[in-house]
Amino acid sequence: MSDLDRPRQPTSGPHVHNCSTEDCGRWGGFGFASAARVETRWWCWEHYPHKAPTIVGR
Repeated sequence: MSDLDRPRQPTSGPHVHNCSTEDCGRWGGFGFASAARVETRWWCWEHYPHKAPTIVGR
């Protein structure tokens, strides 16, 4: 069986997440969930709460 024999899968386009911060509306490329059963929240980089502090001079 080849891929040509299978029916084509419907495509809905890329999965887009918006920032979880109210009134932001930017693309939320940074997601986090505390457990597998918890819904993932998405943030833009500006609002992402889990980023490490920047070390100056490295």
